[in-house]
Amino acid sequence: MKLRELLTGEHTRRLAMCLVGAVILAMMWGPQQGSPEDYGYGFKHAVLEPRIGLFLAAGVVVFLLAPRFAAIKARLAQPGGGLFLGSLAGVVVARVLLHWYDPSGHGKFADASRAATAGLAHTYFSWLYLVAWAAVLGLGLAVVLTRSRRLAVAGAALAIAAAVVALVAHADLVSRGSGIDHSYGAAGTALAYMLVACSLGYAGWTSTGDSLRDRAVAIRAAMPGAFLAAAGLFFGTAAVAATTWFSPGRLNAGLWGTADLFDGSGIDPLAATIQRGGLIAVLVAAGVASVLGIVRSTAMLRWVACAVSLSGAVLTLVTAHAMGAVGAAAGVDNATSAWDNLGNGPWFALLGFLLVAVGAASPWIGKVTPRRSSGARAASTAVLGKISITPGLVAGLVVAIVLPRVFTEYWQQVLVTQIGVYVLLAVGLNVVVGWTGLLDLGFIAFYAIGSYTTAFLVGSLPIQPPFGVHLTPLAAIPVAIGACIVAGVALGAPTLRLRGDYLAIVTLGFGEIIRIVAINNPGNITNSTRGPEKPVPHPEINLGIVDLKWGSDPLQYWYLLLVILAVVVVLFIRLEGSSVGRAWAAVREDEVAARASGVDTTRVKLLAFAIGASTSGLAGVFFASQVGYFNPDNFLLLNSILVLAYVVFGGMGSMTGVIVGAAFLTWLPEFLKDQVPADDRQMWIGAVLLFMMIFRPSGLIPERRRKAELQGLDDRPALEPTAVAASEGL
Repeated sequence: MKLRELLTGEHTRRLAMCLVGAVILAMMWGPQQGSPEDYGYGFKHAVLEPRIGLFLAAGVVVFLLAPRFAAIKARLAQPGGGLFLGSLAGVVVARVLLHWYDPSGHGKFADASRAATAGLAHTYFSWLYLVAWAAVLGLGLAVVLTRSRRLAVAGAALAIAAAVVALVAHADLVSRGSGIDHSYGAAGTALAYMLVACSLGYAGWTSTGDSLRDRAVAIRAAMPGAFLAAAGLFFGTAAVAATTWFSPGRLNAGLWGTADLFDGSGIDPLAATIQRGGLIAVLVAAGVASVLGIVRSTAMLRWVACAVSLSGAVLTLVTAHAMGAVGAAAGVDNATSAWDNLGNGPWFALLGFLLVAVGAASPWIGKVTPRRSSGARAASTAVLGKISITPGLVAGLVVAIVLPRVFTEYWQQVLVTQIGVYVLLAVGLNVVVGWTGLLDLGFIAFYAIGSYTTAFLVGSLPIQPPFGVHLTPLAAIPVAIGACIVAGVALGAPTLRLRGDYLAIVTLGFGEIIRIVAINNPGNITNSTRGPEKPVPHPEINLGIVDLKWGSDPLQYWYLLLVILAVVVVLFIRLEGSSVGRAWAAVREDEVAARASGVDTTRVKLLAFAIGASTSGLAGVFFASQVGYFNPDNFLLLNSILVLAYVVFGGMGSMTGVIVGAAFLTWLPEFLKDQVPADDRQMWIGAVLLFMMIFRPSGLIPERRRKAELQGLDDRPALEPTAVAASEGL
C-alpha cells in the first residue's frame, strides 16, 4: 500500500510530469534528426545523448521549485523584478534570434562565433558571453530579493560593462573580417543590458509597495507624452550614430560619411548642411525643448518642440531625396529612383522626429471639441465621435507608415500578402465569431468569392464580363462586396436555427463547396486549378489631375491596405457601439433571452453574416489585385481554421486583440523559417497556442466583458465589509 501511495502520490506525479516535459523539450530544442517516416532516430538522438542530462536537471529544478512558486512569484513581483527578468530574457532573445555578423553564413550567434578566431571577439563569443549573463543573473536576483543598494550599484555597473563588452567585441569582429555588416545582435544585447541596469537601480531605490506599473501610470499622468518623446529621441540618436544612410549594399555610408561622399557632387546646399551637423543640431534642439516642456509642463516649450521636430522630419526627407537623386543620376548601384538606394538612417530619423512631435503635442491630441454648426462638419465628427483619438493611436499610425520602409523586400511582401490580408480577414470574422457568437468555419469561401469576382470583372477569367466592360480592381470593390453579402445571406438564412458545432459543420461544408466548384470549373468560369487566364491587373486611380498606379512595390499596397484597414476598423468600432452591436452581444450571451427582450435575432444574425462576408470579399479584391494570379488552393479549409485561431488567440470580440493576434500568428511562421527546421515549425506554433490557452484563455488582449466572465470584474476591494466584528453583530 505504501509503495502504491508512493508511486501515485502528488509529488511523484509532479516529478514524472517535469521529467516528461524535459524529454519533450529536448526533442524540440536543438538540431533535429530523422524524418517524418522515422521518428525513432530523432528520439534516440534527443534522449540517448549527454545533452539530455541538462534537460532532466532543468526538470528536477522545476520540480523542486514548484511548491515554492507562490513565494518566489511574490518576491519577483516586487518593484524592478519583472523588468529585470524581461530585460535579461531580451539578452537571450537577441542571442538566439537576431543576426550578429552578416558575412558569416546565416549571421547567427553560432556563425559569428565560428568567424571570431582571435582577440576580444573570440573570447566573448566562446565563453565570456555566457559568463557575463550568468553573473548578471545571479547578482540581479540578489538585488531583487534583498533590495540592497550596494548590490544594486554593483549589478548595474556589471550590466553596463556587459553591454559595452558586447559592442566592443562585435566591433572587433567586424574590423577583423570582411564584408558589410548590418546586424543588430550586439546592439540589441547592449540595449537589453542597459534595461537590466535600469531595473536594478529601480529595485535598489524603490520601496516594496511602489510597483513599476503604478510609477509609469503616474509619470504618464504628470508628464503626458514623456515615453513617446523618449522613444523618438532613441530612434533619432540611433539614426545619427549607428545606421546607414546611403548605399547599404556597397558603400555603407553613415550620416557623417555621406558628407564626404557627396562633397563636390552638386548636392543641394541645404542637404549638405544637414549632413555636416545640421541634423544633429535640430535633433538636440527638439530634444531639449521636448524634455523641458514635458518636465516643466510648459505649453510654449511643447509647441516649440513640436515645430522643431516637424521641421527636422521635413529636412530629413529633403536630405534623403537629394542624396538619392544625385546617386541615381550618377548610376550608383544601378539605382533608378531617388528612394532606391537609401539605408535605414533617414527612416529612423523621420520616425524619431515624428514621435517627438507626437509626444510634445500629447496634451492636445484628441482634445479638440468639434463644431456642430455645419452639416458636413457635424456628420464627419459624428462618424468619429466615439473613436478615441489618443497620442498612442497617432504614434501607432506613424510607426505603421514609416517603419515598413526599413524592412527588406521579403518582409515588406510578407507584411502585405500575409499579415495585412489576414488581419483584414480576422477583423471580418470577429464580427461573426467574437461579437455574435456564431462559429463559422467557411469564412474563407467569401475570400474566394471576392477574388474570383474581381478576376471576372477585370477580364482575367475565360468568361468575360457583360458588354465587354472591364473594370479596374478598385472599381470592382462594390460589386465584389455585394456578391459576398448575397452569399453571406444565402449561407445565413438556412442556418438560423443552428448553433455551435452544427453551425460549424454547415459553414465548413459551404466553404468546401465553393472551393470544389472552383476546381470543377462549371461553364468554364473559373478555369479550374489553372487560375485566371491573364494576371489580374494592378489597381489604378485616374481622375485627371490625380493619376495613381500600383505596381510591384509592396509598400504601395501596404499604404492602400492601411487606408482600407483604418476605414474598416473605424466603421466596425462605431458598429459595435450601436444598437446593432448591442443586439449582437445579446445574441452571443443568450439568444433565447435576446429574442424574449425584443431583439430581431433573424435580422441580427443575417446582418452579422453579411457584414463579415463583405469584409472577407474586400480582402479578396485586394489579394487578387496584389498577387495577380491565384487558384483554388489559396482557399483551403486550413485557411478558415487559421483565421479562427487568430481571432481566438487575440481575444474574441476585442478589435485590438484580433489585430495584434492575427499579425503575430502570421508573422511567426515566416520568422521561424530561419530559426527551426520546416518540419518543426508547426510544432512551435502549436506550443505557443497551447501556452496561451492555458495561461491566457481569454486571449492576448481580451475584450473587457469576456475578461470579466473569466477573471471577475476587477481587483478593487468591495465596498461592503467581508466580516463584522462580534461586538457590532445583531
